[in-house]
Amino acid sequence: MIKINEQNLTEQPLIDWFKQLGYEYEFGPDISPGGILVERDFKDVILENRLRSSLKRLNPKLTEKNIDEVVYKLKKVENPNLEINNKEIWRMLVEGVRVDIENKNKEIRGIFAKVIDFKDPLNNEFLVINQFAIQGSENIRRPDVVIFINGIPVAVFELKNPKIEEVTLQTAFEQLQEYKKDIPELFKYNQILAISDLSEARYGTISSSLEWFKAWREEENSEEKIKGVSQLEILVKGIFQKTRLLDIIEHFIVFEADSEKDTSKFTKKICLYHQYFGVNKAVARTLKAIKPNGDGKIGVLWHTQGSGKTLSMVFYVNKVKELAELEGPTFVFLTDRNDLDNQFYKTFLRTGYNTLAKQAETIVD
Repeated sequence: MIKINEQNLTEQPLIDWFKQLGYEYEFGPDISPGGILVERDFKDVILENRLRSSLKRLNPKLTEKNIDEVVYKLKKVENPNLEINNKEIWRMLVEGVRVDIENKNKEIRGIFAKVIDFKDPLNNEFLVINQFAIQGSENIRRPDVVIFINGIPVAVFELKNPKIEEVTLQTAFEQLQEYKKDIPELFKYNQILAISDLSEARYGTISSSLEWFKAWREEENSEEKIKGVSQLEILVKGIFQKTRLLDIIEHFIVFEADSEKDTSKFTKKICLYHQYFGVNKAVARTLKAIKPNGDGKIGVLWHTQGSGKTLSMVFYVNKVKELAELEGPTFVFLTDRNDLDNQFYKTFLRTGYNTLAKQAETIVD
C-alpha cells in the first residue's frame, strides 16, 4: 500500500506540471554530497557549474576571469537586511553584472554581463528540484521544491499534506519564515515564494505577510473551465510559464521604500494576477495606438477601490519606458483629488523613480 504523504500528494504532481512546462528535473539528494550526480555542497544554494555554463552561453565575450568576477559578485552580496540583499541580487539578475573587458585595441570598458536572457526564454536553463537540503545555522533544512534559472534559486515552494487537518497554509507560511532565519542565503536570490496544501495555493515575496500571499487566476479561463483544477496547478501553469516568469521578474516586481526619505528599508512587492493581465493588455494597446498608424487612444484600465491601481501604473511604466517605438516617453498622470495625486507621486518616489518623478505644484505647472 502506498503511504500517503506530502511527497506523493503534492510534490510529485508539482514536479510533473513543471516538466510539462519544459523544466528539467533533479532529485535533491542525487546532486548533493553522497548522491550519484554530486554538483554541490550542502552549504551551496547556487548551482555554480550551471551558472558558469549559462554565463558562457549568454556572454561569449567573457573570459574565465570575467566569469569568476560575476560569480563572486553574485555570491558576495551581504547585508544584515534580507530585503536589501534581495534587492541588489534582483538588480543584477535584471540589469546584469558589471565587469570590465578588454577589446581588440587593449582598451578596458565596462559591460553588463547577462545572468538571465529576458529576450529569449529558451536561452536559459529552467530546473525544478525537490528535497533540496541546505546546511543551516544549526540544522540541515529541506525546502520542498526549489526552482532555478541558470543555477540561481528564484522560487521556493512549501507544501503541506492536505490529509492532516491541523496543517494549514499558515503552517506552510510559518515554515518559510523559519527557513528565512535558518538559511537566509537561499532567500537572497528568491523572487517568488509559494505555499500550498494542494487544494489551496498562494504566492508572495520574502516581504509578504500571510495576508498578502494571494491566489493566481487565469484571466482567459472562466470558473467553469477551471472547475476541478487545483489552485496549485493554476498557480504553477499560470506564473511559471517560462516567458511569463521572466516577464514578472523583470517588470512586475518592485521594492517599495518605507518612506520617500528613508531608503534603507524596503518591502518587496509582486503583481497580482489582474495587474499582470491588465497592464500587459494596456502595453499591447499602447503599441497599437502609436501614431501615425494608430489613433493615439489606448483605452480604459478599470480598477476597483483597493485593487492596486498605483502599483499597476508603476508596472505599466516599467514596461512601456522600454518600448523602442516610443523613444523614451514622458508620462503624465492626471488625478481628480489631492490625496490620490500624493499617493501616485509618493509611490513612484518609493519604487525607484525618486530622481525622475516630479509633482506639479499648480494646474499651470
